Amino acid sequence: MPFDASSDPSPRQEKSDSKEPTAFLGIQFECCGIYGRIYRDKSFRIYSGRCPKCMRRIEVPIGEGGVGTRFFRAS
Repeated sequence: MPFDASSDPSPRQEKSDSKEPTAFLGIQFECCGIYGRIYRDKSFRIYSGRCPKCMRRIEVPIGEGGVGTRFFRAS
């Protein structure tokens, strides 16, 4: 099944009293052919997470200017 990023489910809430959604990036992990999300850390410097299947770690730095894309492929 091909990867489809055309629909974005509502982001989960970090805390029940928090009104801001948790920032995430959608990642197509090519190592296992599976989709997952990685979340912004508390320092607001990186998005980090792991492949849901093989647990391979990924970190994406947050830079000035950024990009408008929320979905990426990781190889």
